[in-house]
Amino acid sequence: MKTKSMFLFVYITVIAATLIAGCSSNTDTQSDASDSAATQKNAVDMFWRVFHNNDYAHIGDAQTALQAAMNENPENAELYALLGATHWWHVGEASRESSPDPSILTTDLPTAVQLLQQAAQLDPNEDHYPGFIGATTVHVGQATGDANLIARGDEILEYAAYQFPEFNNFNRWAAHNSDPKNSESYRRALDALWSAVDACAGAPVDRANPDLTPYLHLQTSVGRKKVCWDNDLAPHGFEGLMLNLGNGLVKAGAIDAARVAFRNAQLMSSYSGWPYRGVLESLLAADLRARSALYSDRDSRSDPPVTVPGRSCVYCHATVAEPPP
Repeated sequence: MKTKSMFLFVYITVIAATLIAGCSSNTDTQSDASDSAATQKNAVDMFWRVFHNNDYAHIGDAQTALQAAMNENPENAELYALLGATHWWHVGEASRESSPDPSILTTDLPTAVQLLQQAAQLDPNEDHYPGFIGATTVHVGQATGDANLIARGDEILEYAAYQFPEFNNFNRWAAHNSDPKNSESYRRALDALWSAVDACAGAPVDRANPDLTPYLHLQTSVGRKKVCWDNDLAPHGFEGLMLNLGNGLVKAGAIDAARVAFRNAQLMSSYSGWPYRGVLESLLAADLRARSALYSDRDSRSDPPVTVPGRSCVYCHATVAEPPP
């Protein structure tokens, strides 16, 4: 009996130790998962805080946080996409830097393409990503003089616009909005921008008088159509869209329609808080026919920009003015 009791004691002790070890392992696993989730959330929150605060100087901090979160969450598509966005933003607004490093700028767009492709592989159902991949691929092709790469980017964009016309037709425009005004690629880009507006309105918008007042009741903050209007991620997305449409029409010589597009931006209730409203108001006060004439020479490098000068992202996303230099 004594031997039997000793055996039972040892057996129970081993089982108890095993159960305790198992509980400890589960607790550690849960703790690790919780820590990884917190790291991910903090990195995402930092990205949007830097972006919305117009804080270009702290792109590096956002990149460091996102990379650390990716190391702990290597299957999270959002982290790859946001890190790609930081590279696009960095090179797109490099004029903010007094002495930008060319060795970094030349790698920004290829790095963005790679990261966005990884995001799309991890989350193939996220239909924002193909538009970003296509536009960035076109820009890399333009920067390197690679016509095949441009064509590949355009193929991606065509499919992306088929998937999500309200959003990715804008990317088709963004890919070619600096092309010469009389080029076929510019005509297609402007048509794509019109297609985005039509998709948002749910009807063909009058090309001669694109007044969007009749469509304001369609504003929404949820679902796919929220990209058409000011929303939580792009607080001045509609103003930015109308700024692009107005400038695109000026470039094409449609001055009267351009003025209507510019005035559309002022229809938003949040317009008074738009950090870049002064750019639009200066255009409304300008001699737009003289501005249009500047696009007529054969050197598109001297053309006035169709966006906010020197800015590629923040004029739709920033909620505050740029910090003083």
